[in-house]
Amino acid sequence: MLVGCSSGSDAKKTSDAVPVPKGFDVPAGVKLTPGGTKLTEDQPASVIYQVGDRAASAVTVTVAQVKKGSMDDFRFFSLDAETKKATPFYVTVKVRNEGPAGLGGAALPIYAHDDSNTNIPANDIVGTFKPCPTSTLPKSFLPGSSAELCLVYLVPRGRALVSVDLQTGSTKDAITWQP
Repeated sequence: MLVGCSSGSDAKKTSDAVPVPKGFDVPAGVKLTPGGTKLTEDQPASVIYQVGDRAASAVTVTVAQVKKGSMDDFRFFSLDAETKKATPFYVTVKVRNEGPAGLGGAALPIYAHDDSNTNIPANDIVGTFKPCPTSTLPKSFLPGSSAELCLVYLVPRGRALVSVDLQTGSTKDAITWQP
């Protein structure tokens, strides 16, 4: 769960009105990105990322590249007829754990947003997928660590990719990167 916007009394606000959960201290030098911010590739966004009840940490996320793939890359997969008509996209994301908690093995809530106003989750691929190999954070992802992930999205036939969205609560508060 990403924490970004809340009107509850259990959140305090930073100097630029980004809600922060009670008891969470934003690390020095980290400026949280307000929900609803629109970015382009290679522009970073910093948010508070909470993994269930076990850990919360500030992370800086950058969508580095959005690359259109080929369904030929999926020739050895068992896909239904409709999925075989989809357009794959490989999204390279850079993540830095700003602290204070470790976030090892977590999957970030980053979605492909299409022109039908649908959020498409990243596809879970079991095993090694050469065109796009790493979709989760390393098992050890302590404060100060950085990682590069590659997320696979299959956008249904007849739809176009509009943005890559980092959910910060509700869909209207998503931080978006437009390729």
